[in-house]
Amino acid sequence: MFGSAHIVTIGTVALLVIAFYLFRKKLLPYREGIRITIGWAMIGTRLALDIWYLATGQWHYEFALPLELCSISLILGGIMLLTKNRVLFEIIYFIAIGGAIQAVMTPFLNYGFPQFRYMQFFFAHLLVLIAPLIMTWLYQYKITWQSLLKSFIAVNGIALVNFVIDAWLNVNYMYLAGKPDSSSMLDILGPYPYYILSLEAVALLIFSLLYLPFGLVSIWQKNQRSSAGNR
Repeated sequence: MFGSAHIVTIGTVALLVIAFYLFRKKLLPYREGIRITIGWAMIGTRLALDIWYLATGQWHYEFALPLELCSISLILGGIMLLTKNRVLFEIIYFIAIGGAIQAVMTPFLNYGFPQFRYMQFFFAHLLVLIAPLIMTWLYQYKITWQSLLKSFIAVNGIALVNFVIDAWLNVNYMYLAGKPDSSSMLDILGPYPYYILSLEAVALLIFSLLYLPFGLVSIWQKNQRSSAGNR
């Protein structure tokens, strides 16, 4: 973490997102092709990981099932792009962007550049980050406070399902059964199981920050309409 390869990777991801924003208007004529290509790429990237696990004899239900938030975001994000589903967009926007930024900045990864798993990990999270931005910047999809609520409920629903699966299979997806063995950001959130409640607060804070741009624009637009109506 934060070695030269990781720092370059963070910079590359940031530059690609910034470039996407700066050239968003020029990309509008190609948005259908971009949406479909990225949608299939997201699903294909997850399948590539499973193929690699199997080819290297590493696949195991303890860690290879698509039950982590980023894997869920990758699959649902691909479906969202291919179908232009607005409800999925509302849910994925918060989960994908918040999760992808955290994963890119502090990856839980045992492989370095240029190993396949390293490349797949960061490419997958770049796609997860880009997917909701495609619908926001190229299709003008909007987020409301109700969207925040839907996503927060969805995260807790996913966590509940994972909690049951963790207990059933004696695994630890989403770290709902305990902290990872190595040091992590969870160490500052309290002991098990209290850090799960701390994670709820952190998630709500991150979701609120992600909603903030849309909330500010909504307030500005209401003020503009109010000013126009008073003239």
